Amino acid sequence: MKALGFAAILVSVCAMAACTVTSGEDGTGGDGGTGGEGGSDASTTSSGVGGEGGEGGGEGGGGVCADESPDDCQTCCDAELADESALLMGYGFAQCGCAADSPCADVCDTTDATTDSCNDDGTMADVTNPDCVMCLNDLEQDAPCYDAATDDCDGDADCKPYLTCLVSCQE
Repeated sequence: MKALGFAAILVSVCAMAACTVTSGEDGTGGDGGTGGEGGSDASTTSSGVGGEGGEGGGEGGGGVCADESPDDCQTCCDAELADESALLMGYGFAQCGCAADSPCADVCDTTDATTDSCNDDGTMADVTNPDCVMCLNDLEQDAPCYDAATDDCDGDADCKPYLTCLVSCQE
């Protein structure tokens, strides 16, 4: 298990979370370039111009941002894997605000239609409830609901590449 720090953007306000994930699967690098132009037959030595190299960091691989500085790596993961990051945020909202035993359920999952931020299935419906947003943003970095959200993401093939990218920031 690797310790992993990530920020989930909660309605344009960041909430820092600490969680653990298993290391993700490595992606497959891109294809290398094809051969270049050969040299002349008239010369005893020949030289060629090499082909253009392929791009590495295949889909799902942590390599997409691994070459970034530690400070820029998470920003890169957020930008390159925005859809996957949004999935993790959805799991965070559900686990921290809408799950029955979540720390923010009392202010996020209400019976008042004007403040209820949760769907009946436990997913987040609306995060414009300021008390809910404040509660989510005030959670401690080691809140257990972040671990649950990370576990949900880790089990989702569409979300997991984001975790893999974040793990590459720590290596």
